[in-house]
Amino acid sequence: MKKVFDRLNLNKAKIWYILLLLLAPLVSLLAIESIHRGSFTAALKWIQESSAAFVISYLFFLLFISTVLFIPKKLFIPFIILQLAFFSIVAFGSYQKFKLRGDYLTPTDLGLVKEGAAFANVLNGFLSVKMAMMAIIILAFIFGIVYYLMKITEPLKWKIRLILSVFAIAGTAAILLNPTVFSIRASAVGNVEEYQKLGLVGGFLNLKEESKVVHPTEYSKREINKIVESLPETEGVDEDFKPNVIVVLAEAFWDPLLLKNLSFEEDPIPYFRSLTKEHSSGELLTHIFGGGTINTELEIMTGMSTRFLPEGKESYNAQVNRPIDALPHVFRNQGYNTTAVHTFKNWFYDRNLTYKWLGYEKFVSMEFFSNPKMIGPYIDDRELMEQTVEELKKTEGPDFINTVTVSSHGPYDDIRYDPLPSCKNTPQLTKVPQYVLDLYCQVLKETDDSIRVLIEGVKELDEPTMVVIYGDHLPMLGYDYAVYREADYFKSIHAYEDYLKLQTTPLLVWDNYSEGKKEDLRMTPNFLGSYILSHAKRDKSPMFAMAEKVYEEGTHVIPKKPFYADEKIDENKLKEYQLLQYDTLFGEQYSYKKNPVKPHDDYFLGSEKMKITKLKMTEKDNLKVTGKHFVSNAKVFVNGEQQTTIFNDEKTLIASVPEKFKGKELEVIVKVLDDKENSIAESNGKKMMME
Repeated sequence: MKKVFDRLNLNKAKIWYILLLLLAPLVSLLAIESIHRGSFTAALKWIQESSAAFVISYLFFLLFISTVLFIPKKLFIPFIILQLAFFSIVAFGSYQKFKLRGDYLTPTDLGLVKEGAAFANVLNGFLSVKMAMMAIIILAFIFGIVYYLMKITEPLKWKIRLILSVFAIAGTAAILLNPTVFSIRASAVGNVEEYQKLGLVGGFLNLKEESKVVHPTEYSKREINKIVESLPETEGVDEDFKPNVIVVLAEAFWDPLLLKNLSFEEDPIPYFRSLTKEHSSGELLTHIFGGGTINTELEIMTGMSTRFLPEGKESYNAQVNRPIDALPHVFRNQGYNTTAVHTFKNWFYDRNLTYKWLGYEKFVSMEFFSNPKMIGPYIDDRELMEQTVEELKKTEGPDFINTVTVSSHGPYDDIRYDPLPSCKNTPQLTKVPQYVLDLYCQVLKETDDSIRVLIEGVKELDEPTMVVIYGDHLPMLGYDYAVYREADYFKSIHAYEDYLKLQTTPLLVWDNYSEGKKEDLRMTPNFLGSYILSHAKRDKSPMFAMAEKVYEEGTHVIPKKPFYADEKIDENKLKEYQLLQYDTLFGEQYSYKKNPVKPHDDYFLGSEKMKITKLKMTEKDNLKVTGKHFVSNAKVFVNGEQQTTIFNDEKTLIASVPEKFKGKELEVIVKVLDDKENSIAESNGKKMMME
């Protein structure tokens, strides 16, 4: 062996360098898979059960690391550590998501980085001093390894490294462009199985490949026109009857009394439950757990199903990038005012853009709530309901309002209440899960009372009104389903019975005009929009007419594909529905040619547009700005510069003006800025001389 090394001109330091090149991918792969699977033992088991995927994964890391083999050693060795750190962070994030929500990282999750960052300050329960200390120790260990490797290794000749890098770049590209190589000897279906059988890299690349939208062979203008023409005309439309319609997304709203192994002294949602006894109510089988609110919301608003989207592409807002004939547009075409009200950031889930495409006239986000009462980090939902009622009061004609709550958002291990009332359940759970359940019960009580505020406010108006209330998904009650597991709520996330338990939320349709007709409801969100239009006696667009047709033919829920047989789903009956959805989201929108869909020309953010009517300098050389519709977040800008602003009320703002502006003409405008310092609303401009 020594003679072989001598002929190849390999000394001990170069041999160490080659060993580093061969072992670094193996160590990286084992570390990353151990993190992603929760243990080193699970990683070893994967190697035994999916040996082909393991070999391809090792080859990927070997090639990926070798792509920069041509760079100097002082950069190459740190690169090895950096790639390990990067993939480890991705693996950790994906594993955390799996433990919290039951599925791993998807390609569309990468587009939700800003949403994750927005909740980062809330997710403090998963961080600890121990974890911080562990991170410091790991970093110190890594620096030690880098220093040691720098001392004992000597790189190969540069020409050899360059040739190897070229081959490595070509090999890496080949794998990235052909991710199916990971599944040569292992077939996998669905997010969880993809990752568990193919590994982190193989699972992600396969999901990315599967998330590509495939052009249906039967898609054509003629076929879409045929489908639209075959749809039945809407029955029961009453042009003389236009009730207000309020759709309330109740964040993580669920019934804890379904935890049958626990007994509760108090009902956390007594008001809501009392309404279900007198009005149409039932179950909404959502497609998400613990998060992904926008998916349920947009299914209801559009009549389309995320089940028709490719695996890994279910982040619905990412697909809405052009006008859609959604509920707001349908109602607006029939003489309604259309408003969205939400007590969180305007840009979250791109709602500020998405709502425009859906046909809303305006969007009242959290930035337009003046000095609201807070519950922990969130605006009290009662403020939201009061604003919803105000929106009803200020308009002429009927209203369609989409109200999206947030104060019941998880996780539920923070300090929102001090002291925190007990949920009064027996038996008690272990310390942390019990705290989570106690906090969730308390936020449910707040949500329940906010529903009372809305219903009582609507009753006082004495206008025909329908209020639809639904839970967007089950709450994320602790790490790794902690509360659900301790309460023995489900056995396996793969069984259909337990799938239903983890995806089904409450649904209520309250109104003051249907004369006591009560229905027991069960449906997936994509069918609720057409039900709302029927109940309001309104005409339907092709998509909602299609949803109604499928519903009337007996398909009330569209679950995950593996569970189609459990619901006796005939896929052939869904083909036209799927094709119409493809036309709307990805195709030429042939179904809109006769009735073009356009956003509202004057769509804006805020409840009302701010207006300056008068400017005046006070005795203290402050600028008094008089007008209307100002909010507490409003800022006065003078000659393009933001000034310190005091909010007196919706008619008056006081701004400090620097002496440098004396003797100059002032151009004043009022703006509302969000937390990204973007201007999301502006008043008219007004000028005056500062003497």
